[in-house]
Amino acid sequence: MYISKQIAILFVTITLLSSCGKKNSTQTGAQVLPIMSKEEGKVITGREISVWEYSKTKQLDKLREILADDYIGYFATNIMQPTDVVNLLKKTNFVDYHLSNIVVKPIAENVAVIYYNVQQNIVGADGVAWVPAVSASSIYAKRNGTWYSVFYQEMPIK
Repeated sequence: MYISKQIAILFVTITLLSSCGKKNSTQTGAQVLPIMSKEEGKVITGREISVWEYSKTKQLDKLREILADDYIGYFATNIMQPTDVVNLLKKTNFVDYHLSNIVVKPIAENVAVIYYNVQQNIVGADGVAWVPAVSASSIYAKRNGTWYSVFYQEMPIK
């Protein structure tokens, strides 16, 4: 049920965001997604990697600059605002991480999703290791010329 709930939330979020920039094709009636330049995809990828690096190196002020004010992080059983995320990361032992299979996909004008796999070695303040392998995704929105993370979710890889 936990994974189903996460997938449902992600699906609804993507569906709602994608309807913002809907364009219809006259030939097939199918929705045409906006085209994103390679440079824009690299910017989003770089910002997402920075989220992980800033978390590991405890540069939480820089991390906070990437998270939109209306950011929502959906972790295991918690829904977190930016301040919650920063406070959680202050208390973790973030040893290492590795991102792989990174894909950026535009879903509306100035909105994109980035998804990837993570191998992580992180221990919470309670001494419990976090799930070592997760699939993660973030939704980014371009506001005033800057890409901000507005939503994040992860689920264990089995």
